[in-house]
Amino acid sequence: MNTAKRLLVMVLLLCMAFSALSAQDADDILLADVPIAYGEARFRERIFERTQGERSAVGLVLSGGSARAFAHIGVLKYLEEQGIVPDFIISNSMGSIVGLMYAAGLSPDQILESITSVSIQSLFDLTLPLQGGLLDSSRFIAKMTSLLGENTKLEELPIPIIVIAEDMVTKRQILISEGDFSTVLRASYALPVYFQPVEFRGHLLLDGGVTNLVPVDLASSFADSLIISTTFYDVDTLNLRNPLTILNVSVDLGKRRRGVEELKRALPEAIWIRNMVEDVSFMEFSKVEYLAQKGYESAALQAEELGKLPKLKDSFALDDLRVQLGQQVAASYDAYRLFKQVPLTKASHLLGIGFDSDFGTDDTTLLKDDTTLGLKYLYRSGNLSVGVNSGYSLNLVSNDQFSASPAVRAQVDYVFLKYLRASGYAAYVHEIATNAPMLSLGANLEGRMYFLEDTLRLSLTNAVEHLSDFKNSANLNYFDGNMYLYHARLQARLLPKGTGSWHIPDSSFSVSYQILGDYGTSRSFLGSRVETELADGKTGLFGTLKTFNRFALDGKGDVPFFLSDGFRTTSSTIKGQGHDLSLAVNPANHLVGMQMSFGYRPVNFNPTMAELLLFRNSSVAIYTDLLWYEKSFEPALSLGLELHTDISLLGIRTLPLTIYGGWDQKVNTFVWGFWFNVAF
Repeated sequence: MNTAKRLLVMVLLLCMAFSALSAQDADDILLADVPIAYGEARFRERIFERTQGERSAVGLVLSGGSARAFAHIGVLKYLEEQGIVPDFIISNSMGSIVGLMYAAGLSPDQILESITSVSIQSLFDLTLPLQGGLLDSSRFIAKMTSLLGENTKLEELPIPIIVIAEDMVTKRQILISEGDFSTVLRASYALPVYFQPVEFRGHLLLDGGVTNLVPVDLASSFADSLIISTTFYDVDTLNLRNPLTILNVSVDLGKRRRGVEELKRALPEAIWIRNMVEDVSFMEFSKVEYLAQKGYESAALQAEELGKLPKLKDSFALDDLRVQLGQQVAASYDAYRLFKQVPLTKASHLLGIGFDSDFGTDDTTLLKDDTTLGLKYLYRSGNLSVGVNSGYSLNLVSNDQFSASPAVRAQVDYVFLKYLRASGYAAYVHEIATNAPMLSLGANLEGRMYFLEDTLRLSLTNAVEHLSDFKNSANLNYFDGNMYLYHARLQARLLPKGTGSWHIPDSSFSVSYQILGDYGTSRSFLGSRVETELADGKTGLFGTLKTFNRFALDGKGDVPFFLSDGFRTTSSTIKGQGHDLSLAVNPANHLVGMQMSFGYRPVNFNPTMAELLLFRNSSVAIYTDLLWYEKSFEPALSLGLELHTDISLLGIRTLPLTIYGGWDQKVNTFVWGFWFNVAF
């Protein structure tokens, strides 16, 4: 009987516990619409300190909108020109990036400069979504830290700001006006799937813009005078049958509707700046200056209403701070500009898809010409980067030599003394068909300096390569046995800033000295290279010219040809020339090449695939390659059609792709291939 009583008591206790838990769950559900605020009391105190209770506070709401949110920079610029500085800022999503930078004291011009002076490619990395996101932003946070310092706190910023996020743990909105600047910044743009959620005081935060694009109600609780800057999205050319587009639009429906409801409640008393950027794709990060200008013009349309607000710009003493921040902006850019290097204050570990190409703009490898695609681990700390890529080595440059072989590639890069970068790599490739192992090693030391207001870059490079082809693999370009190459190059690159009608976007000239050897015999060569382009920004027409030459200093002919020279051919005679130092075949003591192309790059042709993949800088061109390599004035000829596009993932990571096809006169056959290049 006692046992029965004990069982009955246990059942009753369990029922009570379940009832309590159910009540608690019900309470939690009913609290889902109640935000959790951090630092609100101090936030209100700071607003009062600015107004002293003598006037109504002026609040500024900065909406989300991904890349379109950069229009807020122009809005802020116009407001300051009218003497208007808000007493507080309410922001979410990408609007918070602009809002946080402004609240920290940066002027609109400083914000614009700090964004446009860096390549977006150099601030984000693709990674496997092991932590919930496809993109790692460690370098972006490091860049922001270099501008504002490591220990910046939200509650200490000159202008009070609340950043809105969403919490996956409590399912509630989180209002943040205190805490670590970098943590809150990362949470502000933590768009689901693209970026990993951010831990903050027991919460797991997402971009607040996923539920409300324009958080006006919150701002209304702090002030009667509101300026609302919005960057809605209203593109009518989307394929609404595309699954990804359907997903994106379905998310946009709710957050737009919520934002519009709150906006309508605030109007007409609030000043609404509807930025004229609603037709811009959400990942058009290449249009920052355009977006800022549109924001300025949109704000100017509200000049009459804005003129009624108090002129308080001179009351908050931002000038001294901005002088200091300007120095930090300049120092950050100075550290970045030479090698697009962002030193990390915290070590970063990444695991993702690796795409290491030997066809980069500044690549100096000549013996090795392939692309390694695989699973890559990348470690970064300070100015050091170490990567290991395991996958396949792809050779896609010419149709007579297509191959894919298992490979492992490791690379180390280190920037030091600001002007110098040291690199080293080791790659092992195994050709399965012939069971042929191949090993390549390389080291590179490069120094760079800018002149003439950064329009001229001089670089001096010393590079050493080693290549071992143990079984005469067909994968290598006619290199057998053990070879080495020493390469010294002095290059001048012109980087004019004009983008008018006819202009020269980029040109370079280099001279080089090379020693090619097989550890028994060595030969030395002297060469030069010129590359330039003339483009019309209005019509999209362009023409390019590339020339190179190489001369044997010993006068024995057989000047080696390298695939990176650029002449497109399947001729084994040309491609193998000068690689076997034991043979004397061609007495010509020169190798001279010229590449000419004339093409069309549509100015407004920017197609997308569900706005996930963006296609930019697309062009079609007719090319003509000439090569003088014999004791004859008549050159070898290769001509055809070249297609190019920059495939951009979310406007953040870009893979330039060139496809060509044409006629190779030397062997009277068709030649075609691909050039991949990874852009940073």
